[in-house]
Amino acid sequence: MREIIFVGNPNAGKSTLFNALTGAHAHTGNWHGVTVGATSKLVKKENQAFLYTDLPGIYALTGYSMEEMHAIRYIQEKNNCLLVNVVDVRTLSRSLELTKSLVRTGVPVIVALTMCKRFQKQGGTIDVSALSQALGVPVCAVDAFSKSDVVRFNQIIQKSRLPFPKTGALDGFSLKGIYTPQIRKESLVESICYNRFACIPIFLLLTFAVFFLTFGECMPGTLCKNFLEELICERLTAFVANYLQTPAVCALVCDGFLRSAGSVLGFLPQIAILYSFLLFLEESGFMSALAFTADGVFSKLGLNGRAVFCILLGFGCTAQSILSTRGFEKKSMQERTILALPYISCSAKLPVYVTLLSSFFENPFLAVVGLYGLGVVISLGIFVLQSRGEMQNFILELPEMQLPNIKFFLKTLRFRLKQFIIKIVTVVTAFTLAVWFLSSFNFQFSYVPMQQSILAHLCEGLKYVFYPIGVYDWQTAFALLSGLIAKENVAGLLGLFYPQGFAFSSHTALALAVFILLCSPCISAIAASAREIGWKKSLFNALFQTVTAVFASYVTYYVLQAHVLILGVLLLLFILFIIKRICFERIYRRKSVQLKDVHR
Repeated sequence: MREIIFVGNPNAGKSTLFNALTGAHAHTGNWHGVTVGATSKLVKKENQAFLYTDLPGIYALTGYSMEEMHAIRYIQEKNNCLLVNVVDVRTLSRSLELTKSLVRTGVPVIVALTMCKRFQKQGGTIDVSALSQALGVPVCAVDAFSKSDVVRFNQIIQKSRLPFPKTGALDGFSLKGIYTPQIRKESLVESICYNRFACIPIFLLLTFAVFFLTFGECMPGTLCKNFLEELICERLTAFVANYLQTPAVCALVCDGFLRSAGSVLGFLPQIAILYSFLLFLEESGFMSALAFTADGVFSKLGLNGRAVFCILLGFGCTAQSILSTRGFEKKSMQERTILALPYISCSAKLPVYVTLLSSFFENPFLAVVGLYGLGVVISLGIFVLQSRGEMQNFILELPEMQLPNIKFFLKTLRFRLKQFIIKIVTVVTAFTLAVWFLSSFNFQFSYVPMQQSILAHLCEGLKYVFYPIGVYDWQTAFALLSGLIAKENVAGLLGLFYPQGFAFSSHTALALAVFILLCSPCISAIAASAREIGWKKSLFNALFQTVTAVFASYVTYYVLQAHVLILGVLLLLFILFIIKRICFERIYRRKSVQLKDVHR
């Protein structure tokens, strides 16, 4: 088996080419740090096996961040392999330093030039054959969005023979006569997006518009959600129920499967809108612009602009955002970030928020936006509370602003939605069916009412966890705590236990929503955290978050019961504390650090 390793500068198109060659779905993005670990896929062809591996971007064989060190160690430990050096032709002069270092290792190298069409449109020229002869290694221009280019390049790397002859004189290497740089001017869009006074307001305006399209009354997200819910939970359920005569079978199919799964699948249109927005930020280059302009703000919190990537990824998946913290230089800063990221509401929490709040608000738009905003505020507050005055360099590859490739955009969006559907149909449905069985049969396996079931006897004591906030039954408590496995389980079980809606007050619903916001993330996020900082710290963080979430739900309930003004006072005190903390870090902590350095 031959291993083919993709290596190159950040934002050169490694993951896009890797996906095109293997049919994989490695995370891609038009920003630095999108690949944070080795991603491999085995491809078999004509009795041969090829292991394709995509590595994080590096600038040289010496790195400073955790993800770069991981890539460098991976390359140094491999001998019998082929290195595919992916190079953005627009930055060829800078990228060739890494290419020459790879060639000097003695490992066979093939150079793949990307972005050639755009480079030529902007007036650049390159002689690929002359460059190949000068370097002494094969050089190929390849467009990852062209099927013919991908097939041709795949044949080249699979049929290559090792080792390659090295005839290039690298010491006296020159691009004169081989390469003419492109003529590129900063566009109007780029001048606006890289302006710190414009970028952040534009992002906030776009975010509000997306949330309005998703949750606003008579907006596409709400209309499609209502239609899908009615189609699955009402019409399809009623149609199936007419053909099922046995009560147990009818309850299994209609309540245990259709209504529970349908109540979660109904949120697919709204999740599709949010995924589209995040994907647009990634592929257009706007996410890098936001990180660049927000670096000054985050530096006051003891972080840098890279935290923008982690936070925005957290809106999609907490586990993915945790893995992205490998881009930090220091382990201590990574640990601080991992502790704060679970408070960012991931896409799996969306169905739970809407399920809890829609029974009491005719349109939960503002309430859901408030919960998402509260999660960001709490996360930033955690950053401030942990700040130690340490600073970190921030190196960012500024990409060219562009419209995403439509075909690639739709393909990626389809894959992410497919993953969501698969999770609902498999994990959530299996969990819900198991719960239905335990809540429908007693220990003698007789079909009984829910209050006499196995689950009722096992979970009766759970109701006391949320008893102080008006939850007097074990079903709600069990549904909420099931979110510790997967947040989608909560919406599915609430649909199973309460097909006609909730019987709780709006204060209770908001308190429960706060619990979901603050509690521990799902099992996959905890596992991702354990990979980075260890199981001991990850489990302690999860337990701490869950316990504090319970008490926070109590506080929310009683504050709402007393008066809304008390909540405003508490938020004001919290903001004042953060401001005081920032001032302390800027005035005192940094002075003490400087004195310590001088003493050394």
